[in-house]
Amino acid sequence: MSDNSEENAFEFPLEELTISSFFTLPERAKDRLIVGLFLIPIIYGAIANVILFIAVLGNKSMRNTPSYFFLIEITICDLILVFFSIVHQLAGVIFRQAYYGSVYSPLNYVQFFVTQCAWWTFVCTLTITAFNRFVCIVFPQYYDMLFSRKSSLIFAFSTAAVGIAFSAPNLSPCCRLIWFFDDWVSSYYPFTTWYIQFDLAVNITASTIIIICYAFVCWRVRQVQSKARKGSKNRRELRICLQVGLMCGVYIFNFTTWNWIPYLATSRWLNAFIASTFYIQSALHPTIAFLFNGQIRNECIVLLGIKTRSQISSGLVNPSNPSGTVNRTTNATVVSARQ
Repeated sequence: MSDNSEENAFEFPLEELTISSFFTLPERAKDRLIVGLFLIPIIYGAIANVILFIAVLGNKSMRNTPSYFFLIEITICDLILVFFSIVHQLAGVIFRQAYYGSVYSPLNYVQFFVTQCAWWTFVCTLTITAFNRFVCIVFPQYYDMLFSRKSSLIFAFSTAAVGIAFSAPNLSPCCRLIWFFDDWVSSYYPFTTWYIQFDLAVNITASTIIIICYAFVCWRVRQVQSKARKGSKNRRELRICLQVGLMCGVYIFNFTTWNWIPYLATSRWLNAFIASTFYIQSALHPTIAFLFNGQIRNECIVLLGIKTRSQISSGLVNPSNPSGTVNRTTNATVVSARQ
């Protein structure tokens, strides 16, 4: 596939690319297996992100809290990625050239342009969230000034604008992102495009900022714990520290996987694993929020009808302060560090 003017040698003829053939032909058993495995995190991620989105927007306190603007933005990005993973990548595996015509067709790279917009928006938002946590925990006296409602909205819309700008070159013939459905892998085309270096540079920069910010967050939490008595406050801060560590770990792991593993080994199943990390990441974000944010967890419990709001409130130490924080500075720390 080194030249889009050449005829592509596809794995299956058109008559074997129907729904009935997909489910019945023995030759397509691997496709059925990979689609089934992909659907596990995709379906869970779609349901979990929808529940998270409704829970946050349905709670007046959360939707009016500036730090939750970034969580909403990340959730929207995850939903876009999950949706296009179905109509783009999974549809490509099932129908292949019957769906695209050619791997180089506009239907292929335009859909990837949309997912790239969501991806770069997520990267920028995660970086801003890291800075949000850094300021709130290390320099809480500046938090209200830097992350007011107005400035947080500006940050949120700016990350979306930057994400679209970063993705714009993908519409140009110089650096399109293509889903090679026969090999279960996505790649920039041409294979020597400058955009590969740009992608790597942006991810390295974002990862460095996130790691530095999270390192200071962990240092500050450890410092506070060394001076505080054991109790619920310490346990809350441990959860915050673990949450930000997991968020950082998921992103860094995926970044490493996408950029370095292909240079170590190449196989179709390894390509599938790399592709699946997108879906797994979209599923992990709401899971982390459910596990470490009591306010979101309680709202989801009410939303799903497991408990009533009065039953939830009766179990809180202070119903007027559902996060359980003890003062203004600690409250800002807990709210901004949750996701």
